[in-house]
Amino acid sequence: MAATTSYNFKKTTVVPSAKDFVDIILSKTQRKTPTVVHKHYQIGRIRQFYMRKVKYTQQNCHDRLSQILDDFPKLDEVHPFYADLMNILYDKNHYKLALGQLNTAMHLIDNVAKDYVRLLKYGDSLYRCKQLKKAALGRMCTILKRQNQSLQYLEQGN
Repeated sequence: MAATTSYNFKKTTVVPSAKDFVDIILSKTQRKTPTVVHKHYQIGRIRQFYMRKVKYTQQNCHDRLSQILDDFPKLDEVHPFYADLMNILYDKNHYKLALGQLNTAMHLIDNVAKDYVRLLKYGDSLYRCKQLKKAALGRMCTILKRQNQSLQYLEQGN
């Protein structure tokens, strides 16, 4: 008989709605990173300030999404009884689709952050750096907001 991994279904985390997810991410970024930058600072320091915010937001999103993905069991790894039960509760195809979309979103957010950090390295003024940071965080939040259906689907079965 094939060895199957035992799985604790009670330890799955609460999956927030997309709006709550965005609020959590942005408020944590606001709380955990420096908040004041002045125009008389050297441009290198200004760039670093905004790059740190973008990288922190990306890392926070990545950690939270990977936590959700890790907490939900992979249907191929659970006991056949639980796999059948989950197929009844969740519908296997929707379940895999929802987890796949979250995984794709995580990689998209990583790519957005990487691209904007590259652009921030060449920001020539405080205003330009601020606009790039704003665009980066905006695009990350948009990606998260588009995952609302997947997040709600996973929470509904939780």
